[in-house]
Amino acid sequence: MANKRRNNKEILSLLLLTVLLGFLAEGSSLLIPPKSQQFFKLQNEVSLEELGQRSSSPQTTYKFETDLEINSVWSQNNDQLLEIFISESRVAAAERDRSITKIPDRPFYISLVNGQPHKVIAHTSKDQSLLNLERGIASLLQLRLDASQEEELDVSGLCRVSYNVKSSTRVEKTKRDCALWDLRVTYHPEEALGVSQQSQEQVSYQLSSEGSLIKAESVESHRLSLAAKPDVGSLVKSVLILQQSGQGSSDVKQLDQDSLEAAIEGLLEWYRVFELESDVDGIISELKEQTLEEQLKASLDELQSEDVGKSSLALAYVKLIPLARITSQERFAALLKEHSKLLPQLVDLLGAVQTFDAHNATFGFLYKEADTTNEQLELLEKYLQSLAVATHPERKIIEHLYGLLQSEVVAKKQAKLRDSIIQTVATLTRQSGFDGNDLLLQQVRAYILQGITSKEPTLYIRALQNLQDPVTIESLLEQAQSRDEPSISVAALQALKSFPVGSFNSSHRQQFEGIFYQRKRRFDSSARTLALDVILSLRPSQEQLGHLLDYLASNDRQFEIKTYVLQKLRMLAEKCPRFRALFEAELVKRRRVNNYNVLGQKGLTTVLTRQLSLAPAFNESLLSTQEVYQGILKRGSVEFLLHAGRLQASTFKLGIYTAGLGSLVGDGDAEDGNDAIPADDELGGEETITAGMEISVQGSQLRPLIFFNGQTELMGHVWGGTASDTTPAYQATTLAQDHERYVILASGATLHWRVLGARSVDLNGKVGFSLWNRNAQTEIQQNTGSALLGHVAVGFTYAKLVQDFSLIHEPKLSLQADLDFYSGIKLCMQLQRPEQLLKQTSTRSVFLQSVDRPYAKHVSSKLSHKTPGCTFALNQKNNEMCNVIFSD
Repeated sequence: MANKRRNNKEILSLLLLTVLLGFLAEGSSLLIPPKSQQFFKLQNEVSLEELGQRSSSPQTTYKFETDLEINSVWSQNNDQLLEIFISESRVAAAERDRSITKIPDRPFYISLVNGQPHKVIAHTSKDQSLLNLERGIASLLQLRLDASQEEELDVSGLCRVSYNVKSSTRVEKTKRDCALWDLRVTYHPEEALGVSQQSQEQVSYQLSSEGSLIKAESVESHRLSLAAKPDVGSLVKSVLILQQSGQGSSDVKQLDQDSLEAAIEGLLEWYRVFELESDVDGIISELKEQTLEEQLKASLDELQSEDVGKSSLALAYVKLIPLARITSQERFAALLKEHSKLLPQLVDLLGAVQTFDAHNATFGFLYKEADTTNEQLELLEKYLQSLAVATHPERKIIEHLYGLLQSEVVAKKQAKLRDSIIQTVATLTRQSGFDGNDLLLQQVRAYILQGITSKEPTLYIRALQNLQDPVTIESLLEQAQSRDEPSISVAALQALKSFPVGSFNSSHRQQFEGIFYQRKRRFDSSARTLALDVILSLRPSQEQLGHLLDYLASNDRQFEIKTYVLQKLRMLAEKCPRFRALFEAELVKRRRVNNYNVLGQKGLTTVLTRQLSLAPAFNESLLSTQEVYQGILKRGSVEFLLHAGRLQASTFKLGIYTAGLGSLVGDGDAEDGNDAIPADDELGGEETITAGMEISVQGSQLRPLIFFNGQTELMGHVWGGTASDTTPAYQATTLAQDHERYVILASGATLHWRVLGARSVDLNGKVGFSLWNRNAQTEIQQNTGSALLGHVAVGFTYAKLVQDFSLIHEPKLSLQADLDFYSGIKLCMQLQRPEQLLKQTSTRSVFLQSVDRPYAKHVSSKLSHKTPGCTFALNQKNNEMCNVIFSD
């Protein structure tokens, strides 16, 4: 009996719900009753808040109010045409109230099909901002009850929506993933160097018992921040309310037309039909009335050569870029001619601009084919290095550079320029994200692959590293495994290491393992360590990790490689708890490995990561790899990594390589001379004495710098002391962050967000070498000036909110290495970072404009954070060596 009553109640509830939903669906189809006149008050409040510690400061806000007269002038079934008059409009901010008298008194119209807003019919003379507002009003009338989740097109574009029926008179709508919430103009492919946006909107409806609209309220928020520093950015909130204020005539004069289409057609003499989806109001992002020439003259003191490596130059750089992107080729050419003493800084700037006008002006001013001077060639290389960091170059730039590679002058007489063009073309092709079937991508790829068989294979292998095209992986693996020259094998593996992990499959993993374990033949030690890096990036399984641990106890005499393996595993264990658990579990299983004889440090090779800075500064770390052979640094790198949650991006990487210097210092394996198993590197015969530097800027590999090639050239440096003076190795200012996007609010207001960041780097070094005292000293100093500017503007014709914020800091780093080979080999490396200061400023402004008595108010704030200097601990072996060298 109880079950029967419960079933009857459930049936009755379902019937009531069905009737209710049917009633709501019928009543909600026309929120404005046919032939009626309704009065509404429209209110919009937009606020702009700072993110971070100062978020408790007062909001910057503007309010807009207007009265609406809505007349239903045509209706048939569920189709309707609404006539809307706007009157008594006002804007207010900071207790200042201004009347708007410039809104025309002509009405606009909204057509509804099946009860839903379909088109806006507006006067052609109305501005974009006001048209968007009318679209926002139309979108508030969009209410569906026949589906809980679907897609809708409104003022914010195509959105995913879901409805929640609270009662017969209350309904809530949630909007997600709207197309016009992320209108990207430019963005950075490296997510860690990117920006983060979180947007949401909820609309609540209050209806009468008959289903007509009493109130519609939209509440939305857009949180915009830096990915690498989430506490820097802006929070924009908007509340849009349409509230019924009264009723007028219940018998409005109707348009005498048989259909909705005919009723609209009768309006088209003075009106146009518009979609509900808004267009960007370009006025909100217009730059102040200032030219590039004026801003350049105001920044002359910060653009001198002695300012490279300082934040003042980086700041001047990002201020110039927005103006430079709207500058013509002719004006660029005039500036290059006028400011000849600033050419190194100007070519850096033009590379960051990434427009064809800037490109043509640079080459037109500097490149004279066979008559180009060495100074002009150096400036062109500098321009190309800046351009290579670009994230959205015009396609014509890549096509022009690729065409230059076919030039006989470039191919045969300008080798350094050709090298830089090849590297830049490869990087820009990758950054552009061309489709795999794109003809330009195919041409660039074929050109580089063909170059591998030339007399300079490493040049083209380096280009494949910049291109990072998965189609070329097999070719690089073939170069790594089949070529006898160690330099080519190492270059190919270094290129493969730069590829995204997802590019490799199980077959590729087996080939990397074959190189590291030398299953088919012996490989150079650097090739083996690079193969190991890829293996570890592919997340080895329990079995594969066990094989690496077993290798530590093998009879391989390359103790430096074993040291590299062990330090790499320990470094990964420090970073990842899951890997640490797996590593410790596999180590416990192996008594033969888990003892001091195997795990004790026998080599001088160093692999480490150190934290450079943490919040409230940027989250940055340093990855240092120093591969030693016979007591000499064979291949080393220092890489700066910017972190954003689990994401990271390489901002700058300095690599040094040497070969053949062991003959000058002595055999580092001499103490093991009775071992019957020769060290791998002893099998290759004599190597040419050489040394050089490799630089990578934001993942773009530049043309390497060769210090010396051959013993004669080296001895010239040693006896002449030419390397003992501080020498600049890299001086440039390049673009880092580069983002611009728009967001359309529910009110139709436009939100514009632009973030530009730059890094000015001054890298220099010196080397002292004494054959008499049998010692050497190396010192590398890197000075970096970093600046980031953010600009947020939101509003419409009559009111605007603006926030300008900046981040400025000057991180520095020095590396000093002392080598003593008088009696045995002792190497001491000291890595130091001086104190650094991060300065953050923000100014929020509100403007009432295009009204009588315009008004503006500004609120500024400053914040600084100091990071103390330190000397980084490397490892115990290095500490012992330093104590011995500096014991006196």
